[in-house]
Amino acid sequence: MRKHRFWFSPLILLWFFALFPKVSWSQMILGQYEDEAPLRTWNTLGITTARSLGMGETQFTLGSDCAVSLTNPALLSRIPKITFTVNSSFNIAQLYRYSIVNTGPLYTRENLSLGLYAFDFAGASIRLKNWTLALSIGLLESYDRPRAQEEYDPGGIVLYRLRFDQEGNLKNINFSIARKLFGDVSVGIGLNYAYGHLEKDFSEHWTTSAIIITDNKSHKFKGFYINGGFVWELADKIDVAAVFRTPFVKKSDSKSILRYVSQLGDTDIITEASSRDEYKQPLVAGVGVSYKFSPKFRAASDFTFYNWSKYRVDYFDEQLERDLKDIIKVGAGIEHSSSRRIFGQEVNIPLRAGLIYDPQPMKEPDSSYFYFSLGAGIHWGKFLFDGAVMLGRESGSRNSLSASKVALSFSYRL
Repeated sequence: MRKHRFWFSPLILLWFFALFPKVSWSQMILGQYEDEAPLRTWNTLGITTARSLGMGETQFTLGSDCAVSLTNPALLSRIPKITFTVNSSFNIAQLYRYSIVNTGPLYTRENLSLGLYAFDFAGASIRLKNWTLALSIGLLESYDRPRAQEEYDPGGIVLYRLRFDQEGNLKNINFSIARKLFGDVSVGIGLNYAYGHLEKDFSEHWTTSAIIITDNKSHKFKGFYINGGFVWELADKIDVAAVFRTPFVKKSDSKSILRYVSQLGDTDIITEASSRDEYKQPLVAGVGVSYKFSPKFRAASDFTFYNWSKYRVDYFDEQLERDLKDIIKVGAGIEHSSSRRIFGQEVNIPLRAGLIYDPQPMKEPDSSYFYFSLGAGIHWGKFLFDGAVMLGRESGSRNSLSASKVALSFSYRL
């Protein structure tokens, strides 16, 4: 994490943001880091465990753990009869323009960074005759932003202080079922309940006049959607798959509390509001293909379509401007496995590498991320340990943002 110095702007601009937050903030088209945008990228589908991350986030045709229930539940029919999986991740993302940072009263000469660590997935699957069932809980998105503070202190005396803080996330409970049909075709479907929260806090403090203005907005999310897919083994070497996630409405019980306190004037004014907001999430669909060059070497690629042009936000009785476009995200990777004998038992050691092209949906700026990933694993009997790292850089915004992710996975299979 890095510390940055913010620079003072005229007080009249600060008053404008404090007294008219709905007008000013809602009309700023930030694009990449709108308040509700997930940290690092808009384009999220399920949870990327270590194996997927190491192979360029390919998930549609490769089944090694029960996290596939969030992307292509048909793959559940291909993993062992009983599987337990947990995953942890560490995300680091740079931001430049968000909320009131570099859009109004606060600005910085360089990018800000934020790192987030989480245990983001835990799940289990079991096969009962021809059916495979899975239950999991996961962290889908994070809405945290770097905290920002500015102080105006001529002569070493603080006359004014402005603070901003935002945090939040979206979690998910998934129940999936899969079945192998005729030949080498498997199908699966998942039911998902998404829930979470978002909190934004602004505060201004004039020391000499003892005036404090605070603005707090809180949102509690909930929504339901279906995901599903199929996978078909065309031959011994080729697998193809198709997946989908239905569009859905992420509903929000929202509250706003704006408070003005003048201690010298014995004034305390509180303005409260509540709203039932809606975030209309887009359809997601994708296709994938994998090819086995040999029993120890394979390659895979996924193409994911996000229908962002249908995205809508209704926020405190106002439709926010979100001028987004449809995009296609592409990931590709390779995996090579070798075997070693440790304590008389054969151990499989896969090595992985991948590339990801991740265009962002906003029309302005025309921004995209390019990632390179590496991963490795130790598969010892019933135990699977995997790790991966992804490094990337953004182009198009002229801010040269960077982003990275590390993932560690553990699975136990019977």
